[in-house]
Amino acid sequence: MSNILKCDFHRLSKSKLLYGVLIFTALISFSIMQLIRQDIRIGISVFGDLTAFRGIGDIVSIGIQYYNGLGLLIAVLLSVFIGQEYQWKTWQHKWIINKSRSGIYLSKAVFSVAGSVLVFLIYQITALVTSGQISNMLTEEYIAKIIGGIFVYAALGSVICLLAMLIKSNTASIIVCVCYVLFSETAASLISGIENFSESIGRFLGFGIKHSIYGMSTIISSLDFTIGHIAPILINASVIIVLSTTLGAIIFHRYEL
Repeated sequence: MSNILKCDFHRLSKSKLLYGVLIFTALISFSIMQLIRQDIRIGISVFGDLTAFRGIGDIVSIGIQYYNGLGLLIAVLLSVFIGQEYQWKTWQHKWIINKSRSGIYLSKAVFSVAGSVLVFLIYQITALVTSGQISNMLTEEYIAKIIGGIFVYAALGSVICLLAMLIKSNTASIIVCVCYVLFSETAASLISGIENFSESIGRFLGFGIKHSIYGMSTIISSLDFTIGHIAPILINASVIIVLSTTLGAIIFHRYEL
C-alpha cells in the first residue's frame, strides 16, 4: 500500500485544486476575522439558515460545523481527486503496482482523512494567527474544540471517500458528496421530527443522529464542550472511520476495474 499512498500524495501535492481550496479557505478565515476585529457584525445565509458572526469564538465554531462551508470545499476536493481515477481509467495501473484492492482503497481513505483535516486546520490556524489574541484564545476550551474538530473532519473525510469511491461517475460523485454535506443539517432535522410519531423509533433515530458526524459537530461547537468530552468523540469518530472504510473496501473489492 505504501507505493500507492506515496503516488496519491505526490499527485495531490501537484494538484492546483488542492492549493486553490487551501488558499480560499485561508482567505475566508482571514476576511471574517478582520471584519470581526473591526467590530463589524456579519451573517451568512445558507438555504435560509442564517449564521451570525459576533465574536472570534463564532469563527472557531463555524469551522467545526462542516455543513456550513468547509465541508463543501472538502467534498469537492476529494470527490474530484478520486473521480479522476475513474475518468482517466488509472485503476488498472494501481492494481499492477499493488495487487491489492484493499491497499488501493486504504490509500484513498488515508489521504481523504488527511486532506479533510488539513483544510480544517488551515482555517483554524489562519483564524488563530490573524486574531491578534493568540494568548487569549489558547485556552483549554479552545484546544478541546480543535481536537474534537480534527476527529470530526477525519470521520468526514472517510465518509466522503466511501461515497466518491463507490460512484464511478466523476460528476455524480461531486453532486452526491456535496449534497451529503449540504443537507446534513436538514436531514437531521427531518429525522428528529419522527420522534413525534413514534417514541421507540424516535429514540433509535435520535441515538443515530447524536453519534453521527453531524451530531459530533453539534456537540463540539456547543458552549459547554470541554476537554472531558474528547474521549467519547474520539471513540465515535474511530467507529465511523473503521465502519466506512471496511464497508467501502468490501464493496470496492467487487468492482470491475
